[in-house]
Amino acid sequence: MEKQTTATVDVTKIMEEIRAEIQEKDYHSEMLSFADVPLESDFETAAERFDTDLLHRSVQYMNANHTVQLERPLSGNPIRMLWNRLVRRIVRFYVAPYVEQQNELNAAATQAQTQIERYIQESRMHSTKAFLERIEVLELQQKNAKLMMQQQQAQIAALQEKLSSKEGQS
Repeated sequence: MEKQTTATVDVTKIMEEIRAEIQEKDYHSEMLSFADVPLESDFETAAERFDTDLLHRSVQYMNANHTVQLERPLSGNPIRMLWNRLVRRIVRFYVAPYVEQQNELNAAATQAQTQIERYIQESRMHSTKAFLERIEVLELQQKNAKLMMQQQQAQIAALQEKLSSKEGQS
């Protein structure tokens, strides 16, 4: 059920539209970087941080609702229900392939989004595991450094004692 479409691209028209938008938004050639171009506030706040909970809720919603039903249940006036059934039978051959195609697309998008969520979770677990291992190593190094420091302090104290006893003998 794959359809190929060919479309011609009018680059001149696209460039004219871009130039018109630049002029409309009053951008200047002095604005050399994207950082200089003012952004809309909604974009800035949405892009500031990743929300794991929002991703999880979105994936759950997609998993629960990715299938589009060809027909909704009918209720109400019997004559109107009969009319709706007749219309459905007439247009089903036309609508059904699109519903099927949409369901396939929704299923693929849902599966991809689920895989992205799993990848993020696994990456975080691996990162957390690596951090915990690194913390363990650093804590061990700290413990060893403290022991060495205590040993050196004991040696210093012993040397100071010997020095003071030699000074007392002289």
